Amino acid sequence: MKRIAAGIAIGSMFAALAVNAAHQTKGPAQKNSATPAYTPAEVASGKQQYSVQCAVCHFAHSTAKKIGPGLKSIYSRGKFAGGEKVDDESMRKWINNGGKDMPAFKDSLKPNEVRDLLAYLHTL
Repeated sequence: MKRIAAGIAIGSMFAALAVNAAHQTKGPAQKNSATPAYTPAEVASGKQQYSVQCAVCHFAHSTAKKIGPGLKSIYSRGKFAGGEKVDDESMRKWINNGGKDMPAFKDSLKPNEVRDLLAYLHTL
């Protein structure tokens, strides 16, 4: 009987540890390691950059095409319209160099403004 009670106690302990570990890896403070942490100030600055530089051609809260594609959930969609992977590096390259029908912004946006714009795009 003592062996059964000890086995149950040990099993319960391992179950509690497993539940605790699962909660720690899924908690809201955890972020995708591929996504840099952005501050609220960077996001706000990026939203301002978006309204000045991007909103004329891209919807922020829709996937519908304006002049260019809508950017809602661009990061979670994972791919540009042409099939290329969406991440900060590819998005920065696209913004700086332009693309098919998009002008380059490397001469009009500073690196920190592009970073802030990326911060905002992550919120869409």
